[in-house]
Amino acid sequence: MPKTALKNKMEAHNKKSKHKVTMRMLEAVYDRGVGAYRTNPSSVRPNVTGPEQWAMARVNSFLKIVTGAKKANHDKDLLPSSHPSSSKKSIAKAKLANDVFSTEMEARARSMDMGCEGKIHVHNDGMGQAVYMPCSSHEEYLAYYTRDEVAEDPVEPSVNRLDALRAIVQEVMKEEFTKAEYQGEKVTLNKPRRIQGGNKKFEVFVQDGDKVKRVAFGDPNMEIRRDDPKARANFRSRHSCDTKKDKTTAGYWSCRMWEGGTSVSELTKSIEGQILKADEEQRLVYGWASVVTEKGEPVVDRQGDVIEPDTLVKAVNGFMEHIRVGKQMHMGDQIGAVIHSMPITKEIGESLGIQSDREGWIVAFKVYDDNVWAKVKSGELAAFSIGGRAIKEDYSA
Repeated sequence: MPKTALKNKMEAHNKKSKHKVTMRMLEAVYDRGVGAYRTNPSSVRPNVTGPEQWAMARVNSFLKIVTGAKKANHDKDLLPSSHPSSSKKSIAKAKLANDVFSTEMEARARSMDMGCEGKIHVHNDGMGQAVYMPCSSHEEYLAYYTRDEVAEDPVEPSVNRLDALRAIVQEVMKEEFTKAEYQGEKVTLNKPRRIQGGNKKFEVFVQDGDKVKRVAFGDPNMEIRRDDPKARANFRSRHSCDTKKDKTTAGYWSCRMWEGGTSVSELTKSIEGQILKADEEQRLVYGWASVVTEKGEPVVDRQGDVIEPDTLVKAVNGFMEHIRVGKQMHMGDQIGAVIHSMPITKEIGESLGIQSDREGWIVAFKVYDDNVWAKVKSGELAAFSIGGRAIKEDYSA
């Protein structure tokens, strides 16, 4: 391959065109030209003397397409995503969907994974919602994907491997944005629980600035008839539930209990899968990293998302292939690693003769860090649960 000639063409093109190309793009076009000559020589013009000449002609044609001097009739998948004829726009949407987060910590974790040194920026998602994204600016974030655009970019949205990593590290390590302490008691944020006795029915712990606040709500003598559409509508109208947006108020949580579609038990139950076994000699922790269905019914995670079994399997596969290391808060020294992993779906279970009421992910996590292992033995770290966040979007546009 004449890399020097391709490099010269790339540099000359990029000086005058707003749609930049990379060496990997041109190399991919060149390789396709060689392949076309060898597999279908009858289609080659008579004056072409060899595969190299045909391949370079294809490169020249590709560069004309990029500049707009020629209609795009080949190698559309290699065009820069900024080009109007590029087929990469659906891929860009998928990447963007995987890289927006509601917490700074998640964005910093992804930033570390992308090589942006944990730097993040706030971006408007186009619907008036501010989200956290990796890299110090949106330009730096976009450059991460555009600098290495190649033919092999997948047409399907890739599963964010960090979603799988969070299932083991972020939640097993009980990070501060999901677990907190209130008056000496370890509590889970944003998960209502029933109160025995007293003048209120439920309590919930929420983050209020830099403090944890306890919110008590609900009349213990009042039945929540959320399955009765008329009663639900009357309650929500009487209490102006559509205006209750502040999580630190009793009104917000009372209205949550009167929403349709989810039972009170589902709002108050734990989504966490308990650790099944701890092997002290080998420092192994066995358990469900994620449960996506229970007795055939989808399990809703704390972000309100339902993860499909097939989606989870893709995340598991990507995690085991690329990232097995656990780091506390996604930074610092390695504290452990996943050494056994088994996704369980209905199809996988049936093929192996395994009967299970659950679909999800079973793991064995080996803990290296002494302090973390002490928390496992004391029961402070007693559960796995999924912590990933998915954004659903139609990628066909």
